[in-house]
Amino acid sequence: MGIGLDDEEPMPILRRLVGCVPEQPNAKTNRLSIFASRYWFLAMLVLMIPAGLWLPGGGRAIKDAGWVTPVLVGVMMAVSGFTLDTGKLHRQAANLGAITLVLFSTYCLAPAVAYGLALWLQPADNPHFLTAVMIMAAQASSLASALALTVLSRGNQELALIFTLLSSSLTVVLTPLVLQVSIGASVEIPLGQMILKMLLVVVMPVALGQALRRFLWDKAKPLLRGIRLVPQMIIVVFVYSGFSVATGQINGNADVVLRIVVVSALLHAILLAWNFGVSVLLRMDRGTGTALVFCGSQKTLPNGIYLWQHFFGDNPIGALPLALYHLIQLIADSLLVPFFERRNQAEIKS
Repeated sequence: MGIGLDDEEPMPILRRLVGCVPEQPNAKTNRLSIFASRYWFLAMLVLMIPAGLWLPGGGRAIKDAGWVTPVLVGVMMAVSGFTLDTGKLHRQAANLGAITLVLFSTYCLAPAVAYGLALWLQPADNPHFLTAVMIMAAQASSLASALALTVLSRGNQELALIFTLLSSSLTVVLTPLVLQVSIGASVEIPLGQMILKMLLVVVMPVALGQALRRFLWDKAKPLLRGIRLVPQMIIVVFVYSGFSVATGQINGNADVVLRIVVVSALLHAILLAWNFGVSVLLRMDRGTGTALVFCGSQKTLPNGIYLWQHFFGDNPIGALPLALYHLIQLIADSLLVPFFERRNQAEIKS
């Protein structure tokens, strides 16, 4: 009578018994691996806060070097160009509704809300507060992080690139206009310098990424997960550098800093809620909504620093809203990446 113990027969009884024993070590290892892959980025962002406050030397060295930040932005844009499907660019360029919404959010809604918040929260004895906040609020959308976060969230990166290029190109006209209307300040952004920066930091890296895509895309597909880590690591560096640079300005200005943090956090939350709400109300696809949320809610830092140094040099807190809003948008929007990634992937699968 065979019970499954013959040499040439399988052992079904023993196999079933063995199969009942859970592989606890492997299961635990898998759970830890999944947890680490999902939350390492957020953990690194949190760690950069004390690192920047307690060990600011490295972050200040990055800022003082001058070339490091543009190079890192260029690398982010090159990675975006490599993963970019240019076949979709023409179709996305015709999405005038989304383009209008992101420009409205950047140059109309953001300054209007910031102006009201600044009037509400400004100290009675500080004539520089409103001007400092408006320098930040008048800026274009972020040059690199909004696009990078859209890519990480599996959003519409083609549309995000169009948002970035248009917003940054129009800043030479719209940023001075916002400052003139809101605080009566007359400024001028050098057109030639802006065009050169756009070419070197955005256009050329994206073109290089596209050129490499033509020859290496098939070979690089197995490596895409690692390639997409590059923008995340660069954002971590930016957060560290931002906190390092802000440390010196924070010291001795606790009350003003707290007020600016509240203004920046409220402004960013309102812009995020507005852009997300509009995307849902207008029934945009989720990838387009993701691009609108990030690009319509962020502000660029370098252009604001240039305006502060050249036109508002007598404002001792002029850089604080720029630096603090930049940090808040990086941390808050990075925390939103898992939510938008799950949301976008669910739409793709459906």
